[in-house]
Amino acid sequence: MFPKLKQNLLEILVFILVIGLLAMGTYSRNRVWSDEVSLCIDSVRKSPRKARPYANLGFAYLNSADYDRALETTRKALEIDPKFAIAYHNLSAIYQKRGELNQAIQAGQRATELDPSLSIAYHTLAGIYFENKQYDKAEEAYKVFIREFPYYPEAHNLLALTYAAQRRFDKAVEALKGELRVNPFHTLAHVNLGQIYWYEFKNREKALSHLKTAMGVDPLFPDRAKIRRLVRTIEESSP
Repeated sequence: MFPKLKQNLLEILVFILVIGLLAMGTYSRNRVWSDEVSLCIDSVRKSPRKARPYANLGFAYLNSADYDRALETTRKALEIDPKFAIAYHNLSAIYQKRGELNQAIQAGQRATELDPSLSIAYHTLAGIYFENKQYDKAEEAYKVFIREFPYYPEAHNLLALTYAAQRRFDKAVEALKGELRVNPFHTLAHVNLGQIYWYEFKNREKALSHLKTAMGVDPLFPDRAKIRRLVRTIEESSP
């Protein structure tokens, strides 16, 4: 099984990232965002000529997965204020959710043009570039964001994925070490480091160290059985 996984290391890293994030916990999102939508609708009614209430409502619709209303409402915010950078950032996130990546990129770029200090726009734009397989641009956008927020959770891990996509595994290792400086108990960073050290560098000692650390810090890690099998495979390999 694992020799085949070696051929798709990036897919493994992305898969583990996704299931790890899903495992962080679910809660009553629908009710929470339904309440938020109601509050924002009330704000729009009270201030119908202001862009921000519409932008906030659009963001609430986005987070409640009502992308059509999110798009309509955010466009209304931009009709009122065509230079509202936050609304363009929200628009980029909405287009990404709709799978319209070219429009998402254009909106994200416009947000950063209007407000180069809007750091979250670079983070969102980086994710869109990555999804669109524009890994070099994703790398640069993540770097801009990390310069401003070097201790932001997951940012270094996401940067590592862009390096892995470019097969720059030495840089991926550096980025993952940066994630561990933010959080030494980051399970995904340990798992990703363990796989890279084994599949790309055949460093048995470091691979085992990180994989065993990952299992130790998170006993409920959803892909634990596969990681345990990988550990056995490495241990049984010739030193």
